[in-house]
Amino acid sequence: MKKILLVITALAIGSISRAQDGFSEILAAGIDVATSYTNSYSKPAAEAFSYNLSAGWYDDARVLKQGKFNLIIRAQATFAKDEEKSFLLDPLVYESLLQNSYDNTNNPPADIQVRFGDGSEAPRLIATALGSNDPSQSLLIVSRDRTTGIETSRNNITLAQGLGDTGVDFVPSAFVQAGFGLGGGLEIKARFVPKVQIDEAEIGLYGAALQWQLTDVLDKNNLLPVEISVLAGYSRLDAMYDFEDGAVVDGVNQRLETKSGSLTFSLIAGTDFKILNFYGGINYNAGTTETDLLGTYTVRSSGSIFPTTQTFEDPISVKTDVSSALGTVGTKLTLGFFQVNAGYTFGAYDTLNGAIAFKF
Repeated sequence: MKKILLVITALAIGSISRAQDGFSEILAAGIDVATSYTNSYSKPAAEAFSYNLSAGWYDDARVLKQGKFNLIIRAQATFAKDEEKSFLLDPLVYESLLQNSYDNTNNPPADIQVRFGDGSEAPRLIATALGSNDPSQSLLIVSRDRTTGIETSRNNITLAQGLGDTGVDFVPSAFVQAGFGLGGGLEIKARFVPKVQIDEAEIGLYGAALQWQLTDVLDKNNLLPVEISVLAGYSRLDAMYDFEDGAVVDGVNQRLETKSGSLTFSLIAGTDFKILNFYGGINYNAGTTETDLLGTYTVRSSGSIFPTTQTFEDPISVKTDVSSALGTVGTKLTLGFFQVNAGYTFGAYDTLNGAIAFKF
């Protein structure tokens, strides 16, 4: 099981590791261009991570009896719509950003031209962190002295691939979740993945939730045909990728960090049978994901349109907020102390989850 968790964890940070060249190299185009690109590239993955974290908190409208506990091993996959796997990149917009940045320096006057690697200036769809570029895409940035027209710099920047380039069509997660019955219709839950390091990447996940079975308190005579409960939960994912110094951008302590938090409120209804049960819920999810490019990055004059070397400290920080109503349906099979569960959450991003559990 540990090996399975490591594999899924590696896939979950795949989009981060695949992005290392694109994120560092694009700094050669300046902060404004790099920030705009990073925001467009990372936003869909940030949203998908938030929705992934909000799912899987419940598999029953009933809570554990006082003193009872369970241990759950859960895996989840969040699917993105095709339109979230790419974004429209207009090289002329980047050209304008770059020209304005250059004009605000004390460098000799120059005209900047931005085109795709094949020479086209027409906008085209480029991979987000959830997609892939097939074929590979790049931006060609050329500067020419404004007086003589002589080319002073030429830089071809390879754009980052996404998770789709690894053959994975979803954002995965896997974690251990536990519950404990407090009595009074209350159950406390916790989920976690201890910080795991794979090569240069590190990831950790944790969260907590409280579920209250309303019918256990308000309908003690079991007059209702179903059980009803409410839940509030919070999940947090921290991921980090250490960069190695590259040919274009040198520096120290270079890393990409992603921190994603998701708050969930749910109203749950379900059947009350001994072996096979069905449940459904209405959820509200609010999440925030922050992606930061940290460390020191030195862009050499030979790899930049700027004639002098530039050094950036913690150059990029982008933040993505989501809030949305979601629906969940699922079923659970109970065979003594052993349980199997499958659920599906649908909304802006759909999430499929499955779990095995042991109840004591």
